[in-house]
Amino acid sequence: MRIRLGTKDSTLAMLRAEALIEQLEERGHEVEIFRLPNVGDFESIGQLRLGLLRDDFDVVIHRINRLPEGKVPGTELAAVPVRGDRRDVFVGRDGMTISALPDGARVATATPLRRAKLTRLRPGIQYEDIKPNLAECLDRVAAGELDGVLCGAADVDYLERAEEITQRLETPPTAGQGALGYECRQDDKDIIEVLAEFDDPDTRICVAAERAVQESLDLSDQAVLGVRAHRQGVLSLRADVFPLDGSPVVSLTLGMPTSEFHAVRTGHRLAGLLRSRGVEEIGRDPKPQPAPPEKRRLSDVTEMRVLVAREEGRMSVGLRSAGLQVDAVPLQTRELLNVSSTLDGADWIVFTSTRAVASIRELGWTLPREARIAAVGPGTADALESMGYDVELVPEKAAGVNALLDVWPDGTGTVYVPGSALLAPSFLAKLQRKGYTTHLVPVYTMETLPSAPPEVAEAWHAGLYDAVIIASGSNALAVGELLGWNSDVPVVAVGESAQAVLRRAHVPVAKFSHSYRPQDVVGLLRELVAEG
Repeated sequence: MRIRLGTKDSTLAMLRAEALIEQLEERGHEVEIFRLPNVGDFESIGQLRLGLLRDDFDVVIHRINRLPEGKVPGTELAAVPVRGDRRDVFVGRDGMTISALPDGARVATATPLRRAKLTRLRPGIQYEDIKPNLAECLDRVAAGELDGVLCGAADVDYLERAEEITQRLETPPTAGQGALGYECRQDDKDIIEVLAEFDDPDTRICVAAERAVQESLDLSDQAVLGVRAHRQGVLSLRADVFPLDGSPVVSLTLGMPTSEFHAVRTGHRLAGLLRSRGVEEIGRDPKPQPAPPEKRRLSDVTEMRVLVAREEGRMSVGLRSAGLQVDAVPLQTRELLNVSSTLDGADWIVFTSTRAVASIRELGWTLPREARIAAVGPGTADALESMGYDVELVPEKAAGVNALLDVWPDGTGTVYVPGSALLAPSFLAKLQRKGYTTHLVPVYTMETLPSAPPEVAEAWHAGLYDAVIIASGSNALAVGELLGWNSDVPVVAVGESAQAVLRRAHVPVAKFSHSYRPQDVVGLLRELVAEG
């Protein structure tokens, strides 16, 4: 079977991918690897899941301790292989252990939990993040530039540098630490069957119990959770809650039968016991919840209150001009990437969004004079023209990548697309079928915010929105992650990427538009009102 494997293009991610590729090829499968730009752990999880739901590739690998809470509809964690060393480990300069660190020692670590543990063992530490990656931080320790690194044992093992470890911590780590998950689409039964060969029931059951504790607790940002499950006859589950103010650790242990069902129940029960000990109140004042209003009936599109889950732009302005009440609320932030590529040698330069235009402006790039410029719609073209560029190709009757492809001439030449690291590869593939050589130049990526604005979340869950506009696949994932899908709010999908991700996530789409023009979306909203 031919299997497409998507992975982040980082040292550790590639090592994990190569290990799986070797196992798959030993079983007679042909594996094609797709490398995604390395833009950070949580952002890469979104990229990988977006690629799965968009059918860019078939399988992705996750570190389970980095996975957000909850399941993404349309995906399946088909295998949880045998777990690596789950412990936190310390790599100290000149063989130092934690207790030997001098006052003011500089230690790199990545999580609040590890900082809380280390602070209790050795106060007075100066912390920094693990940047740019773990391997380089370990090199800095060896060179004497850092006093130590506190990280996961499994990652050090993947780098084949376990001999540098000077201390192993036995306290519970983050839920799922040391475990991997192989994820695919829920409806890809053949892929699920292949991946199931790698599943380890013991690891899956322990991970399920640990994550059940984590997902059941609602801790404030002033407390962190460590949890460890062990299966031997019965399931033993221990959880430690560390208050960041240095208050005593709250620690509980439970044992139960060993099926996955009972493991999750044990996790929920342990979380309930921790809750009764007041761990959810650490650093938090309780807030009363408002009563939800009754759902109103609309008679005209101008009565609608619509959520556009992105920054102010052509869509929100166009909807307001039609008389709608629009909340334009970005749930993602645009982050510039370190770019080593250039646009030299391009016959065409294509811009698929105003975000791409803003990114090249902020990077200080000047487009080659000899290159022809295309834009997916009038808004993107206006942004380019405001910078002094002539835009030669813009679709007139619609907006979006498909509209641009409809008017794109057959021919030859080199096309550069400075855009999002999340851009669907299908756009480039369709240009290639027209005879062109294509290059994606990732100049930015979209990162999901830590949380939605409280007033937006309250309005969403209270059913105060009459529709939500989803204009990209990553936009769909951000709404699902930060707000969850409200079955009382109709979803309007704009563009094939948004539609594909929503469909595979099993989110009902009330209306779909190929066009990104606001007037076309207004027409769909009128249909919603007419349908009641």
